[in-house]
Amino acid sequence: MKKEDTQLYSTKFKRGKVSQCNICKKRKHLSWDHVPPKGGIYLSAVEQETVFSHMTVTKVNRKYSISQNGVKYRTICKECNEKIGRKFDPVLNGFARGVGNILKSDLILPSTIYYKTKPYLLIRAILAHLLAAKADIDKVTTDEQIRNFIFDENASIPEEINIFYWVHPYTNTVIIRDIAMPAVRGKFGGGVGFFSIFKYFPIAYLLTNLKRYEGLSELTFYRNSKPQDIIDIPINLKDIRGSEWPEIVDDENMVAGGQSIKSSVFATPKNKKTDLR
Repeated sequence: MKKEDTQLYSTKFKRGKVSQCNICKKRKHLSWDHVPPKGGIYLSAVEQETVFSHMTVTKVNRKYSISQNGVKYRTICKECNEKIGRKFDPVLNGFARGVGNILKSDLILPSTIYYKTKPYLLIRAILAHLLAAKADIDKVTTDEQIRNFIFDENASIPEEINIFYWVHPYTNTVIIRDIAMPAVRGKFGGGVGFFSIFKYFPIAYLLTNLKRYEGLSELTFYRNSKPQDIIDIPINLKDIRGSEWPEIVDDENMVAGGQSIKSSVFATPKNKKTDLR
């Protein structure tokens, strides 16, 4: 890879202190949004690089940037940040802590457990942080759809937005926006799907336009729930995918990305431990 190509995909997780907010799109002072948010996991120092660099640059030539308290983006205003933190993050953080404690316990567990949560708020928390995790505002249809309903309790989640989830027993954090991959792994002529990925211990989330993907459980199955609804969400503890699945490029998969790949992050703790099972 040429030096200028590496510089093109250098770490870019922030905009100017005063700029357009990724959520309300108003020009304001921007604040830092932790992705994942504070309270769900311990935010330690991480070594981070762009996903493009992680996929294409040899290990000996990689250059990491250090963030002392987890992955974060300066892309949303204080008002939107506080709304997310007040309305949605308590549910997302409670879900992460609760499932994480179960995974780290010495209990003998069944293959599937059920965890009580509020899926309406959980879904909006995931989408809000994915919206923040982009250094440049563009005209992606999914982003506009998210903006239109994220803070509106009367708005429905568009049918084109589907979120799947699975156990992620690893310490790496991965945030990827707006990539294309085969709709069916191993079938390159079978059409493509469009994806955004949000992975951190203990659960990974996949946003896509596809109605199903690789046998994963669907969180948007509960898209019509109400903010106050508490539902037992099934979690398949035996369905463990690799730490770099599904974005890994191999004989069954290819990845295409645009502008957003520059602010898509692969981060690991400085202590390098990768598996929390």
